[in-house]
Amino acid sequence: MPLIVDKEKVRMDILMAFEKCMKETPIMNVSLRDIAREAGMSHANLLNYFNSKDDLVLSYIKYVRDFVSQICIDWFETHSRKRYKSNINYLNAFMSYVAENNFGDKRPSALTQIYVLTRYNPEIAAVVKEEFADWRKVMEDALIKVYGNKVGKKEAEAMVLLIVGTLIANYCDVHTGRISGSIVSSFENLLDS
Repeated sequence: MPLIVDKEKVRMDILMAFEKCMKETPIMNVSLRDIAREAGMSHANLLNYFNSKDDLVLSYIKYVRDFVSQICIDWFETHSRKRYKSNINYLNAFMSYVAENNFGDKRPSALTQIYVLTRYNPEIAAVVKEEFADWRKVMEDALIKVYGNKVGKKEAEAMVLLIVGTLIANYCDVHTGRISGSIVSSFENLLDS
């Protein structure tokens, strides 16, 4: 009887092996053989799932897009604005979730290295642009559900930039202190009263 293989699980295992390799080695030095070894498979078997390193990078970007979109959708669907004292408290709670929740083993941690590739590879740049467009749409839809039509693309863009910046700062451990739920409140002093 032939062995039944869950191809999507194997692809995810390879993506996670790729991510683990990038935690230890710069992306330009990570080979498909390194990734195959980390995934516990042969190089030839890996090529059944990804035909090149670029193919693997593009799949990783799509994984990150879907993962981040889903965590945002899930949070806004399960957290009513009415439970919070103010809009600032509500958005601070969301940003705290983004910054501090470990999301298990699936939290993408290779964003910085991947995003640098957009400067050198037009195909990767195009997919990352699609990723950001998808995130803007997710955030716009979420914000409109909460705040109505007084918000839109500009607010969604600002939230996406804040989310991505927070994720990258967290992964690189470059923030000046514990990233917490007061991210949005940090802007209060900059706003006109």
